[in-house]
Amino acid sequence: MREWLALVWAEIKKEHRNSFHSNLIYFSLLLWPIVMFVTSYYSFFPFARGADSPLARFVDPDQLVLYLLTGYLGYIFFWCLVQSAWRMSFERQAGTMEMIFIAPVNRLAFVFGRTISSLAEGVWLFLSFVLIAIVLVGGLHISGWWSIPLAFLILVVSAVVWGGLLTVLFLFSRDSSFLYTILDEPMLIFAGVRIPPLAFPFWAKLISLCFPLTYALAIIRKLLLDGAGMQDILPDLTVLAGVLLGLVGVTAGMLRLAERRMKRTGSMVLY
Repeated sequence: MREWLALVWAEIKKEHRNSFHSNLIYFSLLLWPIVMFVTSYYSFFPFARGADSPLARFVDPDQLVLYLLTGYLGYIFFWCLVQSAWRMSFERQAGTMEMIFIAPVNRLAFVFGRTISSLAEGVWLFLSFVLIAIVLVGGLHISGWWSIPLAFLILVVSAVVWGGLLTVLFLFSRDSSFLYTILDEPMLIFAGVRIPPLAFPFWAKLISLCFPLTYALAIIRKLLLDGAGMQDILPDLTVLAGVLLGLVGVTAGMLRLAERRMKRTGSMVLY
């Protein structure tokens, strides 16, 4: 366990030095999500938002700001890890990938160390903005002090597991940029970041079930907006736990498959 933690910490330091070496990077990590949130919020203004509006069937109009804040906070958590996985192509080009798989290190420690680093570095600024905005806007409805830490823990664990799976997917080929397109924008559209999945047609609801963010946001909004207690979220929490455990198993299996494939084809660096 000690060795595993040491490997995770080493990967965290490496990612920090490689990807977060400029103040402009941190500035963009705050500015870009805020612009997206403001754009989304004002895109609702041309439409009716009263108690008798179609929107009111799925979202309390008085909680629209909080709905979007929680949605974009969850999206930024997951988006940072899509970005981290996409940067695996640079690991191949630099030859770092070859060194990692030759070294006697735990492969899962490498994968999850990378995701934890990207998450911690990438979301803290926007998280600060969200917390300040929630304090200014008000309207949180929680059943106890534990609701906020639990919501944060659910989001972190879900994002790290999702990031680990994506990192392994990007191990199969250097030219995996198409996965970024497939996994980023559809997650923003279908995972309930801006529009409740209940408002989708049946085919879109099926797509939304493919993203762990959908389950995580549903629980977080119940905790923070609906004042749900532990008994209320237990069924949703059980489903999410099952999904995440399944993803961890798939991640471990695909990691072994990717390593065997790279050793067989000699493609750690090229393809």
